[in-house]
Amino acid sequence: MRLLLLADVHANWEALLALQRAEPRPDAVLFAGDAVGYGPDPDPCARWLLANTIAVQGNHDAAVCGEAPGGPPGVPAELAEAALETGLAARRLLSPVDRAGLGRWPHSAEVALGGAGFYLVHGTPADPLGGWLDPATCPESELEVLFGGLAADVVVLGHTHLPALRRFGRRLIINPGSLGQPRCGLPDATYAVWQDGQVQIKHLHYDHEAAVRRLRLSSLSPEVLGQLAATLETGLVGPGSLDSGGRAELEAVA
Repeated sequence: MRLLLLADVHANWEALLALQRAEPRPDAVLFAGDAVGYGPDPDPCARWLLANTIAVQGNHDAAVCGEAPGGPPGVPAELAEAALETGLAARRLLSPVDRAGLGRWPHSAEVALGGAGFYLVHGTPADPLGGWLDPATCPESELEVLFGGLAADVVVLGHTHLPALRRFGRRLIINPGSLGQPRCGLPDATYAVWQDGQVQIKHLHYDHEAAVRRLRLSSLSPEVLGQLAATLETGLVGPGSLDSGGRAELEAVA
């Protein structure tokens, strides 16, 4: 059985189209949240993900279904403004049916496929929408607290936009990175493939310039447009955003 593991599409239809061309016939697609936010095309992305995936809600999905889209206070101004503007735009563009669909996604989910049990969450089991965990650097003692009680063989996370694999006891913890807004220092979209117990994180070349052109057709402010375009072109979020100080500030709004 061949499964695609995705997270953080962030309204990037160009990246999602490229994935469909590269992986036309998976047996199932598991999505760890954030269909919307930051990107130019929330409506086709939400429709496709609602129709084709087993999914959980991300913080941007939850915000666009609520009363106050955007990130919480205390985050970098450029990210907070981008989350607010694109969240408001998504609420205008999404149909009531699609907004209701995103609202029905659970905060976490367990599913059995291909002889393995999968646990999906955007952040962490303790904080599904806001928890920040990089499996590559997390101490084993913290992993035990967070995941020791789970029955799943494979844990799929999102939120950080950083791809990572970590073996923890009998479990495998996977963050496939971000399909729609990579922040690993390369503009390539990333995702993971699980096939009969073997896992690989893949980098996908796609036309990120087309995604930037789509952004420039929107009504976003010049400052937000510049920030989002730079991230799509470089795979980074502003100067210093992935160092130790910037990483802490990104946690709430990623």
